[in-house]
Amino acid sequence: MKRPYFAFALLALLALAWGAPRATAAPAAAPDLNTVVSNLQAAGGRLAGLSANVSHWKFNEQLGIKEPTQSGTILFNKAPRRLRINYTQPQAKTVSVIGDEAVLIEPSLNQAFVSNTSRVAARTSTTNLLTVLTSASQLQKNFNAEYNGEEVVNGQAATKITLRPKTPSNYQRIEIWVDHRLWLPVKQVVYSKGERTTITLSNINLSRAIPESSFKVDYSKYKVVRG
Repeated sequence: MKRPYFAFALLALLALAWGAPRATAAPAAAPDLNTVVSNLQAAGGRLAGLSANVSHWKFNEQLGIKEPTQSGTILFNKAPRRLRINYTQPQAKTVSVIGDEAVLIEPSLNQAFVSNTSRVAARTSTTNLLTVLTSASQLQKNFNAEYNGEEVVNGQAATKITLRPKTPSNYQRIEIWVDHRLWLPVKQVVYSKGERTTITLSNINLSRAIPESSFKVDYSKYKVVRG
């Protein structure tokens, strides 16, 4: 497999060996499963705030139907847990998660659906990303992890890992791609009964905790549906 970071290793070698006799450099070793998990847990422990572009789509394996890709921007705070997604495609809508309360605003329906996180997650899928982002420290306790090799995501080297829950869950497995630069999951595929959901993050920016006001939404002008 051609390693995505080969060019960087070559530049480093040239800088160190300028003027020295030519020699063949040993290829950089790919990180093993334990290294990736340890780095993921360390990055998760340091994580405070995150903003990024997000997209996701769902595929119904029984019907062979792919739903339209939804894309927009995401804001995330780890502690206390906060999430906001502003979708722009295929139509505008907003998801806000503060604690266990979640709000889904759909301007095209003039409606705000107010419920708990799990029910709103069923309508949007993106909140599944919280599974890995908020539980990295418990990853080995909650999942059996399998190493699947290296790939390139968003132009960056990443390691693919399959996570299988150790206890009964509403999904069968999660495939994640851990970026070698940030050591955070930048792509995730969730397999549940008869369908799979693909979620990707790009243009990730890490920061201190994002202000609480950034997560709040005003849905007073919409018809409120509680469930």
